[in-house]
Amino acid sequence: MLKGDLMKVPTQPELTHLQLQAMLRDHNIPDSEIKYLGEREYTAEYQAHPEYHGQMMPWYIIGGEHEVPVCDIASVDRVDDDDTVPE
Repeated sequence: MLKGDLMKVPTQPELTHLQLQAMLRDHNIPDSEIKYLGEREYTAEYQAHPEYHGQMMPWYIIGGEHEVPVCDIASVDRVDDDDTVPE
């Protein structure tokens, strides 16, 4: 295998973004639950992941009110209707 033929393994944020995009594409999830906002710079004002400062990061709005970069989303897990807590 030539050096230029190596497969690029996605970072955890890239993988999470791909999982979220597939989930949004394949399921009828209302924008009020989760919506993709596009890419924004992860600036130094965000303290959680200094290793990403200055990088472009996909952002989502969760629950219609929390704008978060994909690197702050810990996991993408399926929740069935049977798994929800009754109101």
